[in-house]
Amino acid sequence: MNDLMQTLFDYIIDHTLDAYCLQTKRASYQVQRNSVYGKLWDQLAEDQRELFEEYDYFTNKVQMEELYAMFLAAFDQSVALSRRHTA
Repeated sequence: MNDLMQTLFDYIIDHTLDAYCLQTKRASYQVQRNSVYGKLWDQLAEDQRELFEEYDYFTNKVQMEELYAMFLAAFDQSVALSRRHTA
């Protein structure tokens, strides 16, 4: 990703993503996820909690990479739409 694309991605993550998330069911799923997370956490032994934290860390990394991939796909599509197409 070039500097411009990285700047746009960072801006979206930092300033506009949450506004778009309000148009989805994210908040509802987040509440449910946090509830299940807490219940699971309470049942885990200390060594299991460490493993679960590692799992959670990599799950978050995967989710960010998926956002990154979606951004790249959307960016490419917007560039394609702005090109002149001839028959």
